[in-house]
Amino acid sequence: MECGLFFEWPNPELRNWQTLFDESVEQIQLSEDLGFDYCLLAEHHFSNYGQSPSPLLQALRIGERTRNIRIGTAALILSMWQPLRVAEEVAVLDNFLEGRFICGVGRGYHPYELGGFNIDVAETRQRFTESLDVMLKAWTSESSFTYDGQYIKIPEAISVFPKPKQKPHPPMWLAGTSADSMRIAAERDMMPMASALSGEDALRSQLELYFGTLQEQGKPIDDLQLGLDIMIYVAPTDEEARQEIAQVRWQMRALHALARKKVVNGKVDVVPVADELDDETFEQRLFFGSPETVTEKLKRFGELGATRLIAWTQIGGIEHHKIMRSVRLLGEEVIPALRDVHPPNDLGRRILEEASGA
Repeated sequence: MECGLFFEWPNPELRNWQTLFDESVEQIQLSEDLGFDYCLLAEHHFSNYGQSPSPLLQALRIGERTRNIRIGTAALILSMWQPLRVAEEVAVLDNFLEGRFICGVGRGYHPYELGGFNIDVAETRQRFTESLDVMLKAWTSESSFTYDGQYIKIPEAISVFPKPKQKPHPPMWLAGTSADSMRIAAERDMMPMASALSGEDALRSQLELYFGTLQEQGKPIDDLQLGLDIMIYVAPTDEEARQEIAQVRWQMRALHALARKKVVNGKVDVVPVADELDDETFEQRLFFGSPETVTEKLKRFGELGATRLIAWTQIGGIEHHKIMRSVRLLGEEVIPALRDVHPPNDLGRRILEEASGA
């Protein structure tokens, strides 16, 4: 099982962004020293929920201040980008990073953020598909090409240079838990990224769709690669870790504010929502605890299919020194215990057999 840190740069009090970013770089540098495999950067706009409006520039800065750790996005929101432009910028970045880039993409679903770019949520699936088509063509086509989509039009034949350092292109990871996302990941050989907050039953249903699509296409189902987004805080004791759970409540309520367009002067209106998880279920789906507690919970998700952990540590307003301690405990005590954890070789077959009643 691999592990990397995930960043959205939440900023509840709108403190100095440069300081917030520099703290994250220190956290990433520590994770590199401890043997983490990658770090992943979100894309968010126009609010203090998450201040990561330029993930490719931020990735370049992080790359300049690290040595070997892989740097990726989770995710570039393709419906917001002109696909030729993002293809060029990713290719340049992959060259600057000497092939360390991971290209995680998603369609986007926050009405508030999409509205800032005058994009209707109903358009995002088709925009995403067309943009992905163009990106892959730009990176792999040896000759000039055109494209005629519903939203993306390239009437004049063009070529994109440079090509990415990695051939044929950087690893493609797909953020999304919908049925469409699982099918697209299987059809296009992209690694799906799911969320532990959805619960074990939801993860199993998503894998059923993923494996089912692989089987329909005649692809093997015995080599699962699955990224799992986890909200994690490791402390010396369970009790000390639980004291920070309120920070996750802020993050989730801020997310709902984006969905409801409850943002004033860039600050999300954080209030309880009707359908939020009860305290017990909420805590069960988090990874807040001592190294021993967190390790056992993560082993369970390894058995369920997770092969790459996306460790969300910079949550709400948790202080930098506490995050640094959490990263150190995660790297020194948790990750070594997970290196040999992997899904059962027959997981895909078992899931499909159970789904069919066999």
